[in-house]
Amino acid sequence: MRTLTFMNHAGGAAKTTTALNIGYTMSASGYRVLLIDADPQSNLTRWLGLNVPDGPEAKLETLYAAVLGPADQLSLPAPVQAHGMDVVRSCLDLAEVEPLLPGQVMGQMRLRAAVRKLADRYDFVLIDPPPSLGQLSTLAVLAADDLVVPVPAGNKGLEGLAGVTRLVATFRQVAVPDLRIALMVPTRVNTTVLSRDSVEALRAAKIAPVSTPLTERPSLYPNSQLHGMPIAVYDPKSPAVAEVRSVARELLEALGEVPRAEAQG
Repeated sequence: MRTLTFMNHAGGAAKTTTALNIGYTMSASGYRVLLIDADPQSNLTRWLGLNVPDGPEAKLETLYAAVLGPADQLSLPAPVQAHGMDVVRSCLDLAEVEPLLPGQVMGQMRLRAAVRKLADRYDFVLIDPPPSLGQLSTLAVLAADDLVVPVPAGNKGLEGLAGVTRLVATFRQVAVPDLRIALMVPTRVNTTVLSRDSVEALRAAKIAPVSTPLTERPSLYPNSQLHGMPIAVYDPKSPAVAEVRSVARELLEALGEVPRAEAQG
């Protein structure tokens, strides 16, 4: 089992969209995939067409109980299914983890411990944390074997890279020596010179392998999210589907896996 955290502390990087659609592509290729929504905004949960847990049981159905429960009972809640994937949903109550986690035994390593218990059940666990540098993001990064970093085309995306690389270096030093960026994914790419140049600059930086760019598609992605579907389900003939498949294949290759053929629906 490999645990992948999709990380970018800046908003607007298409991080959740990338995690969702790569996860679906892996699942459609026969891999056993678990998606974990670690963001109180719950976009991954909603964009998969799932209800956000509410009421007294909400904390028991999300990461909340897993990371704030007794240290000797760390386990993830039972997942729900969406589009062939298992999903641990999120809810707004998860925001309470931020101030409470530092006082817990094992603290920031709790999600890592809980995920490791699932090693015989999944091939890949994909975690979608908040676009921040808070406790939830730290939990998600420290749970990972590898990071996937979506980088939006343009100056803003490039300017944020220094922070990402510093963060990874810090986590390597203090907790996870083998942590690495497996793949950088250019997102929101368009036909402008700035967009094209930013992708080339990302490649030239040689921080990590750079994937096929994901083109900005102002209608496809929002509409698929509105309908609670991966893009390959919402519009199987869209050119974006081929882009995502290429990124998924490149990610698997970066991880040393032999990509499987995706089942055609």
